Amino acid sequence: MGQIESAAMSAVDRLRNEKSRLIYVGAGSSGVLAGLDGIELPCTFGWPEDRLAVYRADDSENILTITTPGDDDLDASLIDFEKSRISDKDVVVTVSASGNTPYTCLFAEQAKQDSALVIGMANNVGSRLLDIADHPILLDTGPEVIAGSTRLKAGTAQKTALGMFSTLIMTRLGHVHDGMLIDVEPENAKLRKRAARVVASIAGVTVDAAEGALRQTEYRVKPAVLVAKGMTPKQAQKTLKESGQNLREALIHIAQA
Repeated sequence: MGQIESAAMSAVDRLRNEKSRLIYVGAGSSGVLAGLDGIELPCTFGWPEDRLAVYRADDSENILTITTPGDDDLDASLIDFEKSRISDKDVVVTVSASGNTPYTCLFAEQAKQDSALVIGMANNVGSRLLDIADHPILLDTGPEVIAGSTRLKAGTAQKTALGMFSTLIMTRLGHVHDGMLIDVEPENAKLRKRAARVVASIAGVTVDAAEGALRQTEYRVKPAVLVAKGMTPKQAQKTLKESGQNLREALIHIAQA
């Protein structure tokens, strides 16, 4: 848990820069799990899609495809790294059960050379990926119940650790308020109703009033909360901008005004 927290807090420091990106890298089952964690961030936390990338040794365009020869494809790793245009502003999350997958390790090495923050998640003590990473996260799950099937113990641990890591980052970056999602994209009826309940809870108004505020803000929760508290949509946007899009800071600003 300490390794995950340390890695997440370092990632938060980088990701406060609006030009930074969160990049997931892996192969095989580890690549799929890493990619899944990444692609859930926009719809769950409102993380900008242009600040997210996933690179897999298999087929990054098709989540159903895993080709094991891709694990050893160093040329593909270099090609994908060139595509990524990684900089010192970025956070690169690399995942490998063995910790020695050539594709993933080479990508991590290249990213580190370009001063990106490299998070390495692996299930074997003393593995190469953990040596490369700025923040190594060891998930020591031991031998698999079915030898060689890293989708079981190793994969379950990776899914849990990735979820903890990204959730802590998104919470610290202000996408969660008192345990509620406040940047979720309410693109269907269920989510719009949930957004209304969230606005009502935070602003201390009725659900009907919350729905009215949401309609004025294109169903965006954070500005809707401020509108429900008495601001105009324009004032709400200005206050959020001045507060770094942090709703808690914006509410403190209102209370002190």
